[in-house]
Amino acid sequence: MITIWSDIHCPWAYVALLRLHRMRDHLGADRLIFDLRSYPRELVDLELSRFEAAQHEVVALAQLEPTAFSALRSEAWPTSNLPAFEAQKWGFSLGQDIGESFDLALRRAVFLHGHNLSVRAELVAVAETEGLGAEQLAAALDDGRFRKTVMADLGDALAQGIEGSPQVALPDGTTHHNPGIAYRRERGIPIILADHPSVYEELIQVATIEE
Repeated sequence: MITIWSDIHCPWAYVALLRLHRMRDHLGADRLIFDLRSYPRELVDLELSRFEAAQHEVVALAQLEPTAFSALRSEAWPTSNLPAFEAQKWGFSLGQDIGESFDLALRRAVFLHGHNLSVRAELVAVAETEGLGAEQLAAALDDGRFRKTVMADLGDALAQGIEGSPQVALPDGTTHHNPGIAYRRERGIPIILADHPSVYEELIQVATIEE
C-alpha cells in the first residue's frame, strides 16, 4: 500500500496521482492499492489555496503533463475544498477500485474540465458521469456523514508532520514530498528546475517489495 496525503485541488498532487496510476499500470502492480488521505490546504495554509497561486502552478505543470490540464477559470475555483473531500470519501465507501477511479475523476473535473467542486450539483454530475449513484452522493453530502473522516485525516497529518500536498508514504515508513519534481518560486511563480518521472517506478517497486 502507498499512502498519499493530498489536496484534491492541488495541481502538484494531481500530477503525482496521474503518474502513480500510470506507473502501476505499466508495471502490472495490480495488487498495490493507493490509500488516499485528506490534506485540506484551506485549513492549513490559506495562501496555497488561492486561485492565483493555483493558476501559476497549472501553467508550470502543464509543461510536464500537457494533456492533463486546461486553463483555470476564476469563476470555477472552489470557495471550499471540503465538499470534494467528502465526495472522495464517499467514493471509497463503494470499494477501493471505485474510490481510486472516482478520486482521479474529481481531480480531472477540476483541472481538465473546469468544474467547481464546491458546488453540490457539480460533484453530483461527476458521480453521474462515472456511472455512480448520484442520488446516494447527494444524500451523503447533505447529511455530512464523511466530514468527520476528512477531519480525522487532517488530524493525523498534523500529528505526523506531513509537509504538504502531495506527500507519499511507503510501507517502510519513508515519505516523499512532491516526488520527482524540483522547483523554486520567483515572485510567487513556480519555476520547474527538474522533473524525474522515473521516481514513481522506484516508489512502486519499493512498495511492492514491502507488501
